Amino acid sequence: MGDTAVLGYFTLMDVINDYTSLDGQAQYIYAAKVLSKAKPFIRDMPMVASNQIMSNIGSRESYLPTPGTRRFNEGVALSAGHTTPFNDPISMVEDYSEVDYALWRIQNDPNTWRDQKNAMKVEAMGQKMEDLVIYGSIATDPGAFNGFATRTGALSVHPNGNSAWPHNVVDGGGSGGDTTSVFIVQWGPGKVYGIYPKNLPGGLQIEDLGKVTINSGSEASPKYYEGLRTHFSWYLGIVVEDERCLLRYANIETSGNSNIFDEDKLITCLNNLPDRGAAPGTVIYAPRSICNQLDIAAKDKNNVNYTPDNVWGGMITNFRGIPVRLAEGIDETETQIV
Repeated sequence: MGDTAVLGYFTLMDVINDYTSLDGQAQYIYAAKVLSKAKPFIRDMPMVASNQIMSNIGSRESYLPTPGTRRFNEGVALSAGHTTPFNDPISMVEDYSEVDYALWRIQNDPNTWRDQKNAMKVEAMGQKMEDLVIYGSIATDPGAFNGFATRTGALSVHPNGNSAWPHNVVDGGGSGGDTTSVFIVQWGPGKVYGIYPKNLPGGLQIEDLGKVTINSGSEASPKYYEGLRTHFSWYLGIVVEDERCLLRYANIETSGNSNIFDEDKLITCLNNLPDRGAAPGTVIYAPRSICNQLDIAAKDKNNVNYTPDNVWGGMITNFRGIPVRLAEGIDETETQIV
């Protein structure tokens, strides 16, 4: 079967590629999901309805009150703590799927064919959201939200503006365009969580708009045909309420023998968490190259940092009791952050 051109619509060649033949006995061929990616951030993220229509307003302690001691018949000075407000936006990610109604009708299994095409949209929507969670940036895309990499984009950033706390980013020492990162997230209320509009359901929404008239021409010279349209929408934002709960081990070289992954630096990251990673909801996210190193180390029975577990029929590597997830959305060709 030949390749088809990458177009914004489906053609007769797509039908030919989707069946063993064009006769009435043809079997539908399910496309191999070779472009699918692991999306653990989306899977693990707790979701909370926002307290605004399309954003969430919160506040962080900027400094605490200063209690004093006193003696009998003497008072103490009043003190007050202060908080700093913040506002996290919600992004709208949308797409449409359209198929020619006549093209749909002539197929041996029209509904299966259409569902398979829509399944590709679902995978693409998931990958788009995962990319926003990791690399989203309002500076480059005003419709996005700031992802984890954007929030940890410098080595000198202190969480919550508190210079007494260790930096959010541990430097792996690598440089150039072949570096990667490991993210450690402590999910939960008051920590890190996802938000969605309070008047809408959370997660991906799929709406079958049914049969519609489509104009393939221009407004001046319209050309109409009947089609089937599906609408995909997903509204999501990220709140990092306590910035100590988001850490990044960055500038890890993916090739060579220097500045490569060092588990001692991962331990440093865990010790920079508020409770050193002991809280429920703490997860380590790593790209495939780093997961490979962690899994190889885990098979060594003498390595006390690793505890492989069988969860839901699959092997999960734990590092010091914290699950390690493969996150294929983490780029292995990042540029050095300074």
